[in-house]
Amino acid sequence: MNARLIPLRPAGAPTAAPRSDEALMRACAGGEQAALGELYDRHHTVVRRFAARLTGSSDVEDLVQSTFLEVWRSAPRFQARAQVRTWLLGIANNLVRRQRRDQVRRRAAINVLMDNTATPLSPEGTWQDRLLMERVQSALQSLTPDQRAAFILCELEELKGVEAAEVLGIRPGTLWRRLFDARRALRDALEGVRE
Repeated sequence: MNARLIPLRPAGAPTAAPRSDEALMRACAGGEQAALGELYDRHHTVVRRFAARLTGSSDVEDLVQSTFLEVWRSAPRFQARAQVRTWLLGIANNLVRRQRRDQVRRRAAINVLMDNTATPLSPEGTWQDRLLMERVQSALQSLTPDQRAAFILCELEELKGVEAAEVLGIRPGTLWRRLFDARRALRDALEGVRE
């Protein structure tokens, strides 16, 4: 017995034209998550390649995820002055710059947390270290338990995102979101303490 495949659409019916990048951005601005998925499918390879070349690090996946989280957050402000691809790469570039700046601050804060027996060089250094320690501890405690766990696993224990997600029993996308929120909260708490 021969089984015939039944077409999903009638023969000769037009296929839906893929939406333009600009249309997808408008849909994202309206809260359509599927549109963000389409943008990701269309552009993640370019963003990943750009990020890898720019940073030379193995944490490129974090940067790609952060880029698309920022796209989702910023979609209502997209004004189509540039192509969507150009805008995406601009976001990735800004995130790399911010990441480099934040790494210096985080490392300083982490060093204070990990080594609070170090002898300060000056009374001003003592005061700054104490202020930094208080802000870091306060900021860590103000995070939700889920955000704190994601931050500690990825930043302090230096696990890769996929490994941290496995430890926590969550999907990598969930981990990226928690880590993004934790980093933003800590960055805000530490802003202006150390240059």
